[in-house]
Amino acid sequence: MSGQNERVLFVDDQPEIIELIRRHVGGHYDCVYADSGAAALSLLDTEGPFAAVVADYSMPNMDGVTLLAEIKRRSPDTVPLMLTAFADLDIAVAALHQGNIFRFLRKPWDRSDLDRALSNALDHYHLVQSERRLRQELAEANRALDAKVRELDELNQLLEYWVEFSPAVLYSADCSGDAPRLTYVSKNFARLSGRERTEVIVEPTLWDRAVHPEDASERTRRLQDFVQSRAAEHSLTYRIRHHNGAYRTILEAIRCIRNPQGKPLELVGCWLDISPH
Repeated sequence: MSGQNERVLFVDDQPEIIELIRRHVGGHYDCVYADSGAAALSLLDTEGPFAAVVADYSMPNMDGVTLLAEIKRRSPDTVPLMLTAFADLDIAVAALHQGNIFRFLRKPWDRSDLDRALSNALDHYHLVQSERRLRQELAEANRALDAKVRELDELNQLLEYWVEFSPAVLYSADCSGDAPRLTYVSKNFARLSGRERTEVIVEPTLWDRAVHPEDASERTRRLQDFVQSRAAEHSLTYRIRHHNGAYRTILEAIRCIRNPQGKPLELVGCWLDISPH
C-alpha cells in the first residue's frame, strides 16, 4: 500500500545515495531527507511523526542502529528500515533479530526491492495504527460499559429500595409447566403475609393454600381462564390468611407475557392489600 500522502524519512550522509533514492521512489511517497542522525532527530521533532524511516548504518557520529533505536523510542509506531553495505550485513541481521529494525536493504539495492520494502513497511504502519485505534475504541467502549453497569447497579439499588417500602408485592411466575410456578417475589412479601419470601419460592403452593376457602375455587378458575385466553391483563380480588391468622383482602393485578402464537410464557403481577383499616 503506498500513496502520495505517506511520509517517509530517508537518512544517509552520502548525497549521491539521497539523490538515487529521490529518483527511485521520490515520486511515489512524501519523502523527507536528512544527511545525519542528528538532522533526522531534529526533523522527527519538527516534522514528524513519519510512517517509516530508512537509515544508512554507516554514518559518522551516530550509526543507523543507534538512530533507529532512538526514533523507535520517540515514535513507537514509526517503522524502521536500514540500508547497509555487504560488510555490515552481520550487524543488520543482528539488529533485525533483536527487533530494532523492520527490514534491511543491502547496497546497492534493486529498485523493486526498495519499493517492496517500503510498501510492506507502510502496510505494517497502517496495521499498527489500526490496532491502536481499535484498542482505544475498545477501552472507550469498556469505560462506557463500566459506567453503564454502575448506573444500572445504582438504579437497581434504588428500585429495590422503592419496592421494599412499596405496599404492592411484585412477583413473576413461569408458565412453561402445567401450572404457573413462582420464580420471583419482592422483599416486602413479609409485610403482606407475615412470611419470608423464600418460603413461597421454595414452597410454591404456600400462597394458594393461604387463599380463603370460600375464594379459592373462584380464584383458581379465573386464573386458569386468563392464562388460557389471549388476554394481556387481568385483575381479581380475594382474601388470604396472614401468618398471624387474620384474613386480608388482596387485589391481584396480572400481565401475561405470551409468544407470537399466544402461548403463555410468564406472568408478572402484584399483590396489594386493600383491606379496610
